[in-house]
Amino acid sequence: MKMLDHIEELSWAYWKSQVIFAGVELGVFDLLTERSKSSIETAQELGTNPRATEMLLNALVSLGLLKETNGKYENKAYTSEYLVRGRPLYQGERIHHMHNLWDRWARLQEAVRTGKSVVGDTVTDPKRLEDFMASMHSSGTKKVRLIVKKFSLKSFKNLLDLGGGPGVYSIEFVRANPGLTATVFDLADNIEVAKRCIKEAGLEDRVLTRVGNCLEVGLGHEEYDVVFVSNLVHIYAPETNIGILKKCYEALESGGKVVIHDFLLDSSGAGPLFPALFSLCMLLGTCEGASYGKKDLETWLLKAGFKRPKAVRLDKDSGLVIGEKQ
Repeated sequence: MKMLDHIEELSWAYWKSQVIFAGVELGVFDLLTERSKSSIETAQELGTNPRATEMLLNALVSLGLLKETNGKYENKAYTSEYLVRGRPLYQGERIHHMHNLWDRWARLQEAVRTGKSVVGDTVTDPKRLEDFMASMHSSGTKKVRLIVKKFSLKSFKNLLDLGGGPGVYSIEFVRANPGLTATVFDLADNIEVAKRCIKEAGLEDRVLTRVGNCLEVGLGHEEYDVVFVSNLVHIYAPETNIGILKKCYEALESGGKVVIHDFLLDSSGAGPLFPALFSLCMLLGTCEGASYGKKDLETWLLKAGFKRPKAVRLDKDSGLVIGEKQ
């Protein structure tokens, strides 16, 4: 019966996702952070149906996101920390991004039958792009703390942040390393977001930007001593990634290093859970992307000319794979 319960729970697991999506989208957590309110008060302030609002609030209590006392609802402490707009560790944009992916996942059977993306590679809707970039900023802020502990940048002077998105990694790298300058390389729309983030950080003199498509242009000739490639290789097929890494090799000085940061499958290809599911997300949203294992990345580095590739685990889902140009 335990395994039957597991199967049944998997079949309705998306109900839980929709409840937190609704809570964030409707502003429930923003409202219930200062003081507790009844379902009727909550409905009045949100402009929602009272009966339906009570149902939603009770579901959020069941999920452990709210607490209820004598008919009054309020956030749990961690809910206010992560799901209230304006808080330093706010994760709402990431929730918005996951909600935006819902329509893709509803077409998973189609993608498995055809082997093709249901949307292609490009995010064209401005709001979805904004949510995506904000999500990357949120997740990057958390991951960069792990990276700086596992890979020291103290001996490097000039970093290329390839596909750097909002620039969060470059910003934190230069903050932690006074002798480092970084250049964020990405598509034009993404660079506009990066420029805003860099300006807000007050680091325009140390974090530069460069517009380009790494599939179409070179990255330079021996201009950098380290190239950071984060959450990029999962967008492309192996041969495409080898081509990108060859450009990284060309852009590096002798003795320079490339650092690939991504989700990493284990040797079976069936775990950990998030990278295995993320591979399907790449099937749905890109023309040739997937999750890969450390052996894949090490092989690509060798084919691109790098020596002594090595992998460093960051957490259960992701890691670094590092190569050196001799």
